[in-house]
Amino acid sequence: MLIGPRTGIFAPSPPGRALHAAPSGAVTGPRRPAKGLSLAHLAILQPDARAEARLADALTPSHTVSVVRAWAELRRFVAEVGADGCLVDADSPSREEALMEIRHLRREHPDLALVAYADVHEADPELVRLGAAGVDGVLLARRPPWASGIRRSVEGALAGALARSLECALRPRYPAPSTAAVAWAAEHAVDAPSVARLAAAVGQTPRGLANLLRDAGLPSPARVLLWGRLLQAAALLGRDGATVEDAALRLGYSTAAALSRAMKRETGYTPGEVARAGGYPFVRACLFRAQAARSTRSRRSALAPRTRPVNSLPHSLVGNAGTAPNDLPAGPRP
Repeated sequence: MLIGPRTGIFAPSPPGRALHAAPSGAVTGPRRPAKGLSLAHLAILQPDARAEARLADALTPSHTVSVVRAWAELRRFVAEVGADGCLVDADSPSREEALMEIRHLRREHPDLALVAYADVHEADPELVRLGAAGVDGVLLARRPPWASGIRRSVEGALAGALARSLECALRPRYPAPSTAAVAWAAEHAVDAPSVARLAAAVGQTPRGLANLLRDAGLPSPARVLLWGRLLQAAALLGRDGATVEDAALRLGYSTAAALSRAMKRETGYTPGEVARAGGYPFVRACLFRAQAARSTRSRRSALAPRTRPVNSLPHSLVGNAGTAPNDLPAGPRP
């Protein structure tokens, strides 16, 4: 169920939520994955010790997790230490205060992934208020979340945050329907979507989407889907300790070499060079700068006058000396 453009509800504390106080302390952690790549650095603000433990245990196999104890500490942590996403209690200390803090985080950090843990049900009107405040996903506190549901919610929020950042960067240059298509491709890259699914997501037929992208100076739908995978791969490559194998496995490439070839072909750089250059922002700039140059050349070619060389003119229009018709002698007057 969706409550906003990119906001998902993931059901996952038994009815009648009991609060078990978490230990005091400003920030605890970070807890890092025991092995493999950390996909993101997440901050958890959750006063219920059992809920906090459930969230942290579900996320640490794939993410680095730090726990904060108050909204002021969360704001400071995000601003000074940095976080890719936050899981926050939407009822602490009250719903109204939590909504105010969520709005502040969204305003100050538009690219931050935000997931709320809320004491609501699937049809609760409060979900609309949470979506309007800027959360990317909601975990329902009335049903215990499975670890897989928690991870799915957080990873969907992280993908949505990247898509939102991409759409904001493209909006000044490209029309809204085309930027929405590119953002959707990046957000759903892990799912390996089809062109038909991409077209349906933006309210177009595959042919209509191809025309829309071409008119905007963007590549074909299939290539836009490829770009979505490369942008997500670049976001992973920009993290410390990431390998090409990590990114290839995450994005569904058969081998690291397949990802390397696609990255080199589309950007001109290897994954190693992309990682050293900063990852996602670098690849975004490479892809759209190259596309802008291709579109400019294409427009110039279309506008250039179509003249035929003299040697290609029909023999009847060429003089004996091989001159063009305008250079032929006038001949005697009748």
